[in-house]
Amino acid sequence: MHWTILNNPDNLWGKWLKLSHRKHIISFILLGIVILYSPVFQGLSHYYLFRQSEQQTIRLQQDLEHKQQLLQSLKQALEQHLLTPELANNLPPINQSVQQLSGKLQIINHQWIFNQKPQLTLHIQGYFSDLHHFITVLLGQHSILHLVSLQIHQAEDTDYSIESDVIFQLNLTQNNTDK
Repeated sequence: MHWTILNNPDNLWGKWLKLSHRKHIISFILLGIVILYSPVFQGLSHYYLFRQSEQQTIRLQQDLEHKQQLLQSLKQALEQHLLTPELANNLPPINQSVQQLSGKLQIINHQWIFNQKPQLTLHIQGYFSDLHHFITVLLGQHSILHLVSLQIHQAEDTDYSIESDVIFQLNLTQNNTDK
């Protein structure tokens, strides 16, 4: 009774059996390709996901290293008594603004240098219009920051058009006299 289903010329199996020998071979080849290449496609998708997670891990490690450098410089400044409570209160909003305003810019190096007047040194890659907007808005948001140095040169071997070194100086004494 079950074998009659396989011998029925009107169902899909029966129609396939009526095909020529060449079409049988082609269908077996196509079936073999589908069976063999599905693990390959799965492997490629797993590789793509692995690469994405690897790149995310690298970005997170770079962010962690950056934050550790900031923490280390803050610790050094605290040990040298260059970090006052007033200065310590001004740093987080500036750092947060730098991160938020960076947008399409890539900040390669972000470092505070604590001397008599603390300086924020940034090495940035991006486009001129984005850099202009970044500097303008940052200086507008934080009146205690002053632009000390700006060096711009054409980027090489990157996706960006310019590289720049920007140095801001934190002037707390002017902020106190403005109050």
